[in-house]
Amino acid sequence: MSEQTSPAAEAYLARLRTELRKRGVPDNRFIEETRGHLSDAIEAGVRRGQTFGTASDEAVARFGDPRTVAARFAAEKDRTLHLVLLGLALALGLTIAWIDARPHWDDTGITAGMLLLSGGLLGLMGPRRPWIWGLAIGLWIPLRLAMHAPSAGNVLGGFVILAIPMAGAWGGMAVRKLARRQITM
Repeated sequence: MSEQTSPAAEAYLARLRTELRKRGVPDNRFIEETRGHLSDAIEAGVRRGQTFGTASDEAVARFGDPRTVAARFAAEKDRTLHLVLLGLALALGLTIAWIDARPHWDDTGITAGMLLLSGGLLGLMGPRRPWIWGLAIGLWIPLRLAMHAPSAGNVLGGFVILAIPMAGAWGGMAVRKLARRQITM
């Protein structure tokens, strides 16, 4: 079958592409897949006896509002990315805490730098949930301190330590949003 789309279908695809970009998930493969589905629906309508224009309008209407379609696609893509990034954040946080707990490790600056950069990287990769990345990375050192030597100083110090990956994650999110804004302008 030949893939044919109408001006209405192309206008729909352009709106869908815009809505996907607004959500930070420009995906040409999804657009091409949608074009194929619209083309198939138009051809099916023509085979049922509809005019090309009527079949095209019906196919576009049946596919759904571009904002809704883009929101669903972005949510699904975001869910998968979220799980992968959460696993990465936990692994980074546990690794940094393990290194920091070594008996001969005594370099707070490098530990703080690793926490900040890890948070920034994850905030850049997953800007929708920076607080989760900050917690998943930074919770382990304060938890170890509070369990090893429970004191008010260790608990308060834990909040300071937790602020480092949080700042990195929020900073990474800000960089991503600024970059996205520059791209769409």
